[in-house]
Amino acid sequence: MIDIDKHKKTKLELTTQKGSKIVMSEYEISRWACLIEAIDIIDKKCDQLGVRANDIKWEKPIAIQKYIDVRTESMLFEIESEMKQEKVCTTSRVQR
Repeated sequence: MIDIDKHKKTKLELTTQKGSKIVMSEYEISRWACLIEAIDIIDKKCDQLGVRANDIKWEKPIAIQKYIDVRTESMLFEIESEMKQEKVCTTSRVQR
């Protein structure tokens, strides 16, 4: 089980493509990643059904919110492991 409170307190500094800095908690990052993932799933489903998303007038915020709530903990685990790999890659020395 992941300690969510720890991830809410752990802040990370992110750099945008334009070079500005944003500070977010690991928890916030995982929630945003879940939202992006949910939108991607909806987009793929629209493509499979041959429906253009612009032609549909619908809202399913509760379903998307439930997806984010359920997926957040596993996304935290994925982000945590990716951040550890990133730190290793940027600070490791080349061994010969």
